[in-house]
Amino acid sequence: MQVSLTREFACTPERLFSFLEEPEKQKQWMKGLLETQAVGEEQPGIVGSKFRMKIKEGRKVADYDGIITAYEKPKQLGIEMTGPTFPEGAVMHVDYRLADLGGRTRLDYRAEMKCSKPLPLWMRLLMPLFKVFGKVQLWSFMKALQRLAEQPAAGYPARGPN
Repeated sequence: MQVSLTREFACTPERLFSFLEEPEKQKQWMKGLLETQAVGEEQPGIVGSKFRMKIKEGRKVADYDGIITAYEKPKQLGIEMTGPTFPEGAVMHVDYRLADLGGRTRLDYRAEMKCSKPLPLWMRLLMPLFKVFGKVQLWSFMKALQRLAEQPAAGYPARGPN
């Protein structure tokens, strides 16, 4: 299963990237995200660094484990995640790529679920529904991210040079 989206933001790549990588800013646009913590002694922003996200899903809180797979500030952030609501043997690959458009930023988002084991028949039958739900959630997240990233912040211009 793959979901992708391209969207333009009226802010600098540096500002948008801060909302992708900083845990306190992530919580502002990722509905249900309670916390993101580094695991081990690795520094954030280093390929191979591990992290754990606590996400409220309905009435339960689930732990998702992640690893940074690509990091080039402010151009690219790649992660892999595993979690309890994913099928057994599944890994979610997420890639954020930012392009400076001279006062605006284009975000190319791609997420792909890969599974090392065959999915059960019932899950394969429901995959189109999961994909629709994933796109609706992604649109909601991106709308919130855009609203936040385009807000002027003290000491940090939202818009690049005209």
